Amino acid sequence: MKRLILVAFLPFVALCANAQSSVFIGLYGGGGLVTSNNYNVSISAGLDFFKAINEHTAIGANLFYQGYNIYYDNEAYGVKGGTGNAGVTLLDQCGYVFITPKLVRDVDHRGILKFNLSAGAGFKMSGTETMRKWDFSNGGGAGSYDSLINSSKNLNSMLIRVGFGFTEFLSMRGHWSFTVSEDFGFIGSSVTKTSDVTDGSRTQYSPNKLNPGCISLQIGIMHHNGG
Repeated sequence: MKRLILVAFLPFVALCANAQSSVFIGLYGGGGLVTSNNYNVSISAGLDFFKAINEHTAIGANLFYQGYNIYYDNEAYGVKGGTGNAGVTLLDQCGYVFITPKLVRDVDHRGILKFNLSAGAGFKMSGTETMRKWDFSNGGGAGSYDSLINSSKNLNSMLIRVGFGFTEFLSMRGHWSFTVSEDFGFIGSSVTKTSDVTDGSRTQYSPNKLNPGCISLQIGIMHHNGG
């Protein structure tokens, strides 16, 4: 899979290299929140590169780290906080490094505000998943249980992500700009694998898929050659 991504990515890089126009290179960092089952603010930081192909359009790529902090709680009778008769909770704290080719388009004629659309793959750099499952529906008798399990093996090693957002450029000295970006990223595949019914972490309350979007706010600095 990694070789296929590299093969698809190289022609894109070659196209960028051959374009005789302005080059933008930047660093950025910030935080994000998942759109459902959010547990905490996650870190987002990376490298940004794009090159103009005409007056208002550019192509490039991002190499960035995105963290995910997800808390899933599903209990009998809709009770939350671990007080239901039966249920499962999942706490996923993980981080992925993404490589995403992207298209950039000026929103205004001066290029101060730019829209970007990206898609690519991310590879897990770190992550833990903690799962609690319990069932006291029999009144604490035979068959009742309450287990806390490290199910980190269920975290997917690779995710597919599609994102879009806006970046505002605030001019500084020379060819430097301060940037403010708002980004939304959607995960096509689930963060956690829960489809195997023979797995000890699988119960009737487990999610079939856990792939929330992530909204991020980032600040950064960017240099361009002024071409």
